[in-house]
Amino acid sequence: MRHFMTDKTKPVSIRLAKSEIDQLHARAYTLSASITGVARDLIRTGLAGGDNRALADRLMLIERRLVALEQQDQEISAVVQSIDRTARDLLAMFEALLKALTGESTGRAA
Repeated sequence: MRHFMTDKTKPVSIRLAKSEIDQLHARAYTLSASITGVARDLIRTGLAGGDNRALADRLMLIERRLVALEQQDQEISAVVQSIDRTARDLLAMFEALLKALTGESTGRAA
């Protein structure tokens, strides 16, 4: 895909309702930009796949990915909890074995 800025440009004339022109004026004022610049950016965004349907499709895909990540997070959390319990059990057994080997459980001095 070629970059817009390196291509030669040609003027385009479009007709808009007064309310749409007012919206362009308001947006241009908010952005401290020209009306032509705002219109050009809106058109380029639409041409680059920024239309509502494409955005809705992307949002749906993102939502599906988030759901999948949440499920993976829950699975990983369960595994981590299981590993934590196992590690605590092993530590308790190790401490009991250490006490038994050092004679602390029978009261003998080491």
